[in-house]
Amino acid sequence: MIKKILFGILLMAFTGIQAIAQKVERVVSLTPSITENIYMIGAQNKLVGCTSYCTEAVKDGVQQVGSTVEVNVEKVLAQQPDLVLAMELTKPQDIATIRKLGIKVEIIRTPKNFDEICTQTLALGKLVGHSAEAEQVVQSAKTTVEAIRRKANKLDRSKIFFQIGAKPIFTVLENTFMNDFITLCNGENIAEGMTKGTITRESVLLKNPDVIVIAEMGGFGKDEQKVWYTYESISAVKNNKVFLISSETSCSPTPANFVSALQDVYQFVSE
Repeated sequence: MIKKILFGILLMAFTGIQAIAQKVERVVSLTPSITENIYMIGAQNKLVGCTSYCTEAVKDGVQQVGSTVEVNVEKVLAQQPDLVLAMELTKPQDIATIRKLGIKVEIIRTPKNFDEICTQTLALGKLVGHSAEAEQVVQSAKTTVEAIRRKANKLDRSKIFFQIGAKPIFTVLENTFMNDFITLCNGENIAEGMTKGTITRESVLLKNPDVIVIAEMGGFGKDEQKVWYTYESISAVKNNKVFLISSETSCSPTPANFVSALQDVYQFVSE
C-alpha cells in the first residue's frame, strides 16, 4: 500500500505538480488542540485527517490517522494532504517518513505563554488561508484576557497551587502557558523556582497555598480534591478554595480554551 502511495506522489512530482502546494486545501492534524484551532478559524472543510482524540472532527467523520504519538503513516499518506500539522510528541521517524514523500510538515511547539498561543494561531491561519479569521479569534481572546488581568490586579495577591497530575503529584511550572493562569490573576505560583514538575504533598502543605486548582485530567481530580480537604490547617481549605478545572480547557492551548480557563481561575481567586 505504502509503495503505491509513494509511486503516485512521485508521479505527480514528475508531471510538474508539486507535492507542497502553495495553496493548502488538504490538512492532516496530529494534535487535538491544533484541530480545535482549525475549527475555530473556520478551516475545518480543509481537514482530511485527525487523531482519535480530536472529538469534534471525529464526530464529523474526518478520517482518523492514529494518535499524536502513534501515527498510522499509511493512513496519513492515503489522505494526500498538502500539509501535516504535528507537535513535538509525534515520533521523529514518522515525521521524517512523511517529509521524504514530499509532504510539508509543520511542527507546532508547545507554547510557553498566552502570547505564543496567539502567535501560533495567527501562523496557522496564514498556513491554511484563513488569516482574517485567525486575527479575529486572537483579538477577541486578547481583549478578554486584558480585561481579566485589569480586574485581577485589584485583588489581594494569592498563593496558588495548580495541580495537573497525581501519583506523583505534578504541578504547573513557570515558563509554561498554564502559569499565565496564575500570574494574570495576580497570583503567585507556589512552584516558583522549581525546574521539575513533581512535588510532594508535604511541600505543598509547607507553602500553605491560598488557592488550590486541580485539573480533572485522568479522572483523578475529585479524589485529589477530597484528599486536600482533609488538611484543615492550610489556607485553601480553611477558606473553601480547593477547585476543579476542566483539563480540556486548561491543558489544551487554544485562544478560546485559554480564555475559558482564565475566567475560571479568576472566579476561584476572587470568590
